[in-house]
Amino acid sequence: MSYKIAQTKTTPYAEFNSGCLVIRGKSFPLDRPEVFDTIQDRLLIYFQNPEKHFCIDFYLSVLNGISKRFIINTFKLLEQLIEKDSDLEINWFYQFDNTDIKEFGEICKSFFKLNIVVKIGV
Repeated sequence: MSYKIAQTKTTPYAEFNSGCLVIRGKSFPLDRPEVFDTIQDRLLIYFQNPEKHFCIDFYLSVLNGISKRFIINTFKLLEQLIEKDSDLEINWFYQFDNTDIKEFGEICKSFFKLNIVVKIGV
């Protein structure tokens, strides 16, 4: 499964490849954009016949409340979808000086029973 979602001024770029989802850019929409629904729909389709290993890489530089709600809902969905023997890896990258993004990643890591790794990245 390969699928790309173009970045806009207020929504991030997203790309699904076999076994991996990358979300990159700024995310500060004023209302719930279609891109969020598309990402969650693609995850639902993917997890009907998942590979053993799946990774999600978040490279976000700006988030607002709507985006945070989407991420929380996505993590809730993933907790429901993954099987015990699945290898789901979530990488939460932040720029070294972006404490807001780092802190949100750490909050998600502590709240969800998912393998979320918070680390400095580009």
